[in-house]
Amino acid sequence: MTRHQALPVGILLVAVVMALLAWALQLMQAAIDQQEFSLMLAGCLVCSAAVGLATVMVMTLNGLLV
Repeated sequence: MTRHQALPVGILLVAVVMALLAWALQLMQAAIDQQEFSLMLAGCLVCSAAVGLATVMVMTLNGLLV
């Protein structure tokens, strides 16, 4: 994959990470409103998935662009 091809993939993955973080925040807000621990746990799991995806994205794109 060249630099030219990596840019759209990077932009798409950033959008996915932002969507996951927005979903996690919605879950955590619902958890606070409804006082549900399971929703808070789900929000934390979605947030950790977003962080993991961002980490893999940075590692992969840095390796491709070197």
